[in-house]
Amino acid sequence: MTVVLDDVVLALLAAGPSSAYEIWHRHREIFGDTRRVDLSRVMNSVTRLERAGLLRVEAPATAQRGSGNRLSCRLTPAGRARQAAWLCEVGPDMQSEDLYVRGMLAVDAASPATFEEFLSNSLAATRLRITRLTAAGGTDPARRARTAFDQESARALALWLNQLPEHRRPS
Repeated sequence: MTVVLDDVVLALLAAGPSSAYEIWHRHREIFGDTRRVDLSRVMNSVTRLERAGLLRVEAPATAQRGSGNRLSCRLTPAGRARQAAWLCEVGPDMQSEDLYVRGMLAVDAASPATFEEFLSNSLAATRLRITRLTAAGGTDPARRARTAFDQESARALALWLNQLPEHRRPS
């Protein structure tokens, strides 16, 4: 499963209402230049998610200094449910990059319950991946080397996952 910007936007909104610009800015703070996304793509995602009923776009209640009076996006109950389900929907065959993105978003914006479920599911999936890789043998040297690399990558991922609670925002 590949990370889709719509799901990233929903995950970022779990922390609270934000404008498309604030979502874009937060994405950049979390992922830096390695996963850069254009503001126009974020705005298009907001439009799609609003049409799907997963978020509401509202005018600000009062003019806020420096905000440019940007429209505020807020998750609907359906959006909150999809956000939590997406973060927690992990498996042993998921790409490490996808798990990394979800982990970073879970650390930053997920509710405590969603974070715990994400972490539990991710660790279980990673342990299963390590078990499968350990059972994968073979006599071909290149295959053994690839399996050894994949095992070490999975172990490093498990170590990182175990450290994530230390990086959560205080409740």
